[in-house]
Amino acid sequence: MRAIRTLLAAALIPLLLTGCWGIREIEHLVYLNSVGVDYKDGKVVFYGQVVSFFNVAKKEGGDQAQKQLVSIVKAEGDSFDKAVFNMYTTAQQRIAWSHVKSLVFTEEALEKRIIEQVFDVWDRYYENRYTIWVFATKEPIERVFEATPIQNVSVVYSQLNDPKDIYAQNSVVAPIYLYDFIRTWHEKSQALKLPFLAIDDSWRENGNVKPKLEMSGIGVFHNKSYKGDMPRISLHGLRWLNPKTVRTPLYVKSGQGGAATESTIVLENVKPRIEAEVSGGKAAFRISISAAGNIPQLEQDVQEKELERLAEAKIKSEIKKTYTEGLNLGADVLGLSEALYRAKPKQWHDLIRNGKLPLRPDSIVSIEVSVDIVSGGISKIKR
Repeated sequence: MRAIRTLLAAALIPLLLTGCWGIREIEHLVYLNSVGVDYKDGKVVFYGQVVSFFNVAKKEGGDQAQKQLVSIVKAEGDSFDKAVFNMYTTAQQRIAWSHVKSLVFTEEALEKRIIEQVFDVWDRYYENRYTIWVFATKEPIERVFEATPIQNVSVVYSQLNDPKDIYAQNSVVAPIYLYDFIRTWHEKSQALKLPFLAIDDSWRENGNVKPKLEMSGIGVFHNKSYKGDMPRISLHGLRWLNPKTVRTPLYVKSGQGGAATESTIVLENVKPRIEAEVSGGKAAFRISISAAGNIPQLEQDVQEKELERLAEAKIKSEIKKTYTEGLNLGADVLGLSEALYRAKPKQWHDLIRNGKLPLRPDSIVSIEVSVDIVSGGISKIKR
């Protein structure tokens, strides 16, 4: 009798185990890869980029590469949530959000603060993730989503979905994750810098123009308010204040007039430091930067010390230019306010006016730069 009870108990145990009864086959779902948000004619416009994961698996498995299909869905509504549900009405299969890798806003959506609607919806749905990239653009979102990599490489590995590798090669405009964006969004002491994407037509494939994405600049927010955008050429000074800078080129000129030549110094190990102080009721900042460099291009013989001096002067000039253009926009793009807040929070609270720290052209009292050229490549340079 005891043996029978044991067998019955053992037979009932599997009934307590969870199974895969609710699982859906991959071909029964539509996976959103990127989400775009626009604002036009009083309506919030939703865009969804859909890619097939079958080609990704074939490429990784060594099978012959096939052109990946990219589908784009568009829907609009009075709010972001309504636009999403209007999109559902035309979907032929269930929409899955668990593989979204990027979120793109148009400048119009930023100006109308639609971003707050998106965050509210994103925060309430368990399937959404915060480890996705966030961008803005002045381009039509359809064009951004249609810009695919060369050689039939999957869209999953494009700059829209995987910008870290490109940034590691040329660190100017830093990409930002959604979780970091939201953290900075709520910080009163920080300016939020959102990367802008643009379309570049310089690539060709089989004789045809192959549009590609590029980081063209940043959009700047302060206290959840959009201040405007800064082009890439104005941001060269920002890379020297970013400890995440991996590798970035600096071009310096030596010589005079028509005899002047340009050399390239690739700088790494950038270590910035901002010292904040308060004097006479005003904030003042001292910036110090160190970096190590190597030389991939040297058009004429220049002594190492001279190259280091030229590099240090160029870095100072770039920082001042970026700072000034940020002030013209009403934004603290170098992060000086945060430096004071972290070091002297009481003084920061005493100095802020209308939610931000008053900054002047002379708020930066000194910039000290130390460049150490550690390698000239195979060729030697004069010391």
